[in-house]
Amino acid sequence: MNKLLEKVKGFWGSFKSQSKKIKIAAVIAIVAVIVAVISTIVYSSSKQYQVLFSNLDDTNAQTVINALNSSKVDAKIDSSTNTIMVPKDQVDKLRLQLAPNLTSESKGFELMDSGSSFGMTDEEFKIKKLRIQQGELEKTIKSFPQIQDARVHITEAQESVFAKEKQPGKAAVYLKLKTGQTIGEDQVKSIVALVSGATENVPRENIDVIDDKMNLLTKDINSDANGSVSSETVSKQQDAEKAYEDKLQKAIVSLLEPIVGKGKIKATVNVNLDFDSKQKTQTVVDPNKVIVSQENSKETNNSGTTSTSQSPVDNNMSNTASTTESNPSTSSKEDQKTNYEVGKSESKVISAPGEVKRLTASVVVDGNLDAATQQTLENTVGNAIGLDKLRGDQVSVLGMAFDTTVQDQAKSEIDAMSAETATSNRNKMMVIAGILGALLLGIIIFFIGRRRKKKKVENEQLLNTLIDDTIIPKEPDVFEPIEFEAKTQKSHLEEEIKKYATEKPEQVVEIIKSWLTENER
Repeated sequence: MNKLLEKVKGFWGSFKSQSKKIKIAAVIAIVAVIVAVISTIVYSSSKQYQVLFSNLDDTNAQTVINALNSSKVDAKIDSSTNTIMVPKDQVDKLRLQLAPNLTSESKGFELMDSGSSFGMTDEEFKIKKLRIQQGELEKTIKSFPQIQDARVHITEAQESVFAKEKQPGKAAVYLKLKTGQTIGEDQVKSIVALVSGATENVPRENIDVIDDKMNLLTKDINSDANGSVSSETVSKQQDAEKAYEDKLQKAIVSLLEPIVGKGKIKATVNVNLDFDSKQKTQTVVDPNKVIVSQENSKETNNSGTTSTSQSPVDNNMSNTASTTESNPSTSSKEDQKTNYEVGKSESKVISAPGEVKRLTASVVVDGNLDAATQQTLENTVGNAIGLDKLRGDQVSVLGMAFDTTVQDQAKSEIDAMSAETATSNRNKMMVIAGILGALLLGIIIFFIGRRRKKKKVENEQLLNTLIDDTIIPKEPDVFEPIEFEAKTQKSHLEEEIKKYATEKPEQVVEIIKSWLTENER
């Protein structure tokens, strides 16, 4: 024990002997170590939470919270995402315990596992089948990355033996999008196709998709299917025409600017596009005749008088007979029949939307143009934009002097502003340079004066030291009156030294420094 006390006293003594900075650093290090140890102990002893369920709807969240409160389990809740966290060591147990109580999830073929089909009527089976279809569609739609929740409602088709009484089915889809996510027209069409393909006798035009902000997402899709043109379609067509016109205008300007000069040409193009899809059947008649069929017939006729003698007993018996011919005659007839058909060929042509119906262009060039130059420019512009006179396309090139008053005025104002800005900047630079120069000059004068003053003081000190230590001896207590007019060797030597020190103070300073250095050695 005594040794321990001695070591502590020795450590305390060595600590007290250290400087103030070392003492402060040691105290800070000890405090930091103590805080780290305490934080580690508190963190290890505190409960660590882990996510139990996240992105729950209000019903499921309320169910889970009530179950945790009844079990007296500590929980943390994030209301923004309906996330519930519990102590880490209880997550697995509570998840298995509470998962069956979450009943708001979509159920599809799981409905067939619950209950028995024994004694089920046809109507009940139809309703159960409809619920299965809705649940499976909801599961599929929820699997999309943009969708947080979905509901599907299907109205079955009404079948009848009469075609007029048949009614197709209908479907409505509700979508709740995730925060910050959007859904486009192509995605909506995919959902409509999914619902139509997974159900029986539900056409796509009878499917409506609604989002959580009560927006009908299938508005334009259904209008296109019914034959009407939506505003979005019209806007796209106008944008396509505008883009095509801008393309042709840039082509004309880039073609003629190297010839007439930059900024000396203005071009405007008006394009009328045909967005209707058309199908044409073309029949081409061949003037050459083609033989389809040919029929030849030949007829021969032989005529004359013939007599035959037979036995009177039986005609079936073999006996001799004699025939006698007289006055024979022969005739023949030959016919030929040929069928011809005119040759023809048919072809179907489908024109894609976006075909140019008519195109007009107006080009104005700065300056006067003669007739030959104007015609040349018109031909050049027509070839550049694909002019087709059969469609009624027109190109007009006009030479006229541009009014540059506004440009000249703007240029003069810009030049004046630039000159004013340059003058202002130059004046500012001059003022700044003058201030900096004056400040620098003042600093230089200050240092020079300070240096001279310092040198003067040093010279006076050195001179006094030289005179007092080496020349002037110590006077006795009783001083004799000095005769200023009488010149002695000492007074002469003193005057010469002062004169030398006044004329060459730097050398005197060097001499004194060398004396001092020798004395230090």
